[in-house]
Amino acid sequence: MHRAPREPAGRWRPRLGAGALAAALLLAGCATSAPPAPSTSRASAIPTPTSRPTPTGPAGPVGVPIPGITAWSSYHADQARTGAVGPGASLASLTQAWSADLGGAVYGQPVVADGRVIAATETNRVVALDPATGNVVWSASLGDPLTDVGSVAGCGNIDPLGITSTPAIDTSTGTVFVVGEVASGGGAVHHQLQGFSIVTGQVVLSEPVDPPLPPGEDPVHLLQRASLAVANGRVYISYGGNYGDCGSYHGWVVGVNETGAPDLVSFEAAPDGQGGAIWQGGGAPAIDTAGDLYVSTGNSNPDPAAGGPDPIQNAESVVKLSPDLKPLASFKDRTAGGDDDLGTGNPVLLPGGQLFIAGKTDVGFVLRQSDLSVVGTVGGLCGSDPDGGAAYDPATGHLFVPCRGGGIQLVDLAAARLGPRLPGANGAPIVVGGTVWAVQYPAGTISQFDASTGTLLQRQQIGEAVPNFTSPSTVLGLLLVGTDRGIVAFRGGG
Repeated sequence: MHRAPREPAGRWRPRLGAGALAAALLLAGCATSAPPAPSTSRASAIPTPTSRPTPTGPAGPVGVPIPGITAWSSYHADQARTGAVGPGASLASLTQAWSADLGGAVYGQPVVADGRVIAATETNRVVALDPATGNVVWSASLGDPLTDVGSVAGCGNIDPLGITSTPAIDTSTGTVFVVGEVASGGGAVHHQLQGFSIVTGQVVLSEPVDPPLPPGEDPVHLLQRASLAVANGRVYISYGGNYGDCGSYHGWVVGVNETGAPDLVSFEAAPDGQGGAIWQGGGAPAIDTAGDLYVSTGNSNPDPAAGGPDPIQNAESVVKLSPDLKPLASFKDRTAGGDDDLGTGNPVLLPGGQLFIAGKTDVGFVLRQSDLSVVGTVGGLCGSDPDGGAAYDPATGHLFVPCRGGGIQLVDLAAARLGPRLPGANGAPIVVGGTVWAVQYPAGTISQFDASTGTLLQRQQIGEAVPNFTSPSTVLGLLLVGTDRGIVAFRGGG
């Protein structure tokens, strides 16, 4: 939840690469064993999955080739979730190329491969668009979305509620994966994974992917907000609760095979309580070269006492997971209590085996990927809640953290200090060839800043309202933004 701005909480300490930390630094929690998977009781009728295709390639981590930026296959472009790509075509003097009314809000980033722009809406519609014109090439539906969400679920601020997360593409097979919340009447819902051929729209995979919920819990209290991830021959799907934290729920990650038997694997946050949402401001799990996953979690439910630490296991934490979702290491922000929500953004993998995470305590943490021990901290981020995935520019060593109350906070990792707060944007940024692009939601502007200095280079009206945490994507000379009714595409040079 949004809170009043905080006073600056301190300076970066120590510098990256420094030796042992003072005892005051927070230490990583111990690795934990995965809880047993209880049986699931579903209130809805689940459709019979389609036949799965025969495996055609190795089940290793999937890279993201972007030569000339011809593909944007998942949230923030790469598995490290840096959001940084090369320059591609010029985006100077931005003008609108086309606008596509898709009949529903697009909360996730548009993804692109094989010459198709893929967008998914809250009406459970999946659409492939021609990048030159915005015309529909193919369209499909996962089924009816949940409507009257507040009355049915007890809370929530997305209505209708269908596909909320960013899809993910396996570029080796030309398949795009989406997950939608599908209503089957009487308040019953389930979450459906669908895989489509990017070129033809043919359904190649259809699988129910609700977690193995404990008795008495219901999928209607889960929100599949975090973006999908594809690696290790699996699709990974994360869950938290609806806005307002109504009902009984846990944070979850589940994984199912792209081919062959589903063999669902799962990780349950907060096994000794409730909560621990994995929503990440819409960001995706980060994945390292070994195929291990990194997720961040929110507070326990109901809110614990202010001031921390949250007493529930793996709440307010970063958790490292094996490809089959066994916990390998964890770090708990022990200053996070109440609704401080470390899981408001996703982990970003940095060079040198490190990662960055920031939550509503307005403190950024640099952790070692190996054991999630603390390398350094920086306080006073944003002056309001950091919300959504940060971006990292390897050329300058700058991180860019979106601030819900306004601005993109520059963090200079090389100099170990805070930089300026870039005004006029609050959505999760991306870095394109040394410049930073970010959206202001809900009003609908997009701004470009110099990644070295933070200087504003240009600002354009999108022309439509945009959803919370909207993050643009860029490919094929276009800058793409999801809106409350579809997609708007821009190109440079006009």
